[in-house]
Amino acid sequence: MSSTGIIDGLPIADYIRDVAPVPSLSASLAHILLSRSPQHAWMASARLNPAWEPDESEARQDIGTIVHAILLEGDRSRIVVIEADDYRSKLAKEARDLAHVQGKLPILATRMVEADAAVEAARDQLAASEIADAFTGGHAERSMLWEEDGVWWRSRPDWTSGDGLVVVDLKTTGGSAEPEAWSRGPLLAHGADLQAALALRGMRALMGHAERSFIFVVLETMPPYGLSLVGLDPQFMEFAETKLDAAAKTWAACLADGRWPGYPARVCWASPPEYLVYRWGERRALEPERPKIVDDGEGETEEL
Repeated sequence: MSSTGIIDGLPIADYIRDVAPVPSLSASLAHILLSRSPQHAWMASARLNPAWEPDESEARQDIGTIVHAILLEGDRSRIVVIEADDYRSKLAKEARDLAHVQGKLPILATRMVEADAAVEAARDQLAASEIADAFTGGHAERSMLWEEDGVWWRSRPDWTSGDGLVVVDLKTTGGSAEPEAWSRGPLLAHGADLQAALALRGMRALMGHAERSFIFVVLETMPPYGLSLVGLDPQFMEFAETKLDAAAKTWAACLADGRWPGYPARVCWASPPEYLVYRWGERRALEPERPKIVDDGEGETEEL
């Protein structure tokens, strides 16, 4: 099956398996390609890797997954609450595994209490924000598939306003949602900048040029469930666009010749980051000068 354009209601499993006419490039694959290697991107592609299997890890039980489902879908029918303190017992494990087989989201009862608290806190904070209507109305999890300069792309924004001018993506974190801390850490570490740039690129290709905003809603999954709103300024967005272009060039070349190289075979000489060299120099400059010890010729020493 091949689909193109804007697709409503495409199951996430089908999106991940990639329904484009040819293997397509997503933000996550572009991030893997750039931060690791083409070989790793090939391994992570459901279309390219014959042995690819969906991730059935414990991450599916994370509070963030549950919060995401409730806020975006407004449907708790997929959530299976397991009345146990942990998954050590046979019954708890069987209930969890059955939920996975049925395509549902298992979560321990104690963790569900935390998830509900996080959802309530998120809604309260969003209601008082500049995007008070986020996740209400509009379009949730629309899939976009398009071709540009010989490369097929796919993107699936969490939520888009009815007029298509505001795109919102929900990120949960067990760390800090403080805007600067999150921007300097998880945003780049997980390739969220590529996600923002690609979603807006897809909307331009499929919906025409317009002034659109992409905003990350970053929610802490621990009390007090702090929430922040983070956008990318024009310079950051331009930086992300250049990275997407580089990923596209490499992706196209690898598809054309069928070679997906890994890490370089040559020795890579590591250099210390400039900021660490600077900090080390500052530290040395602030250290007190140590006294010198000399021998006075009589077997004793004295300090000068």
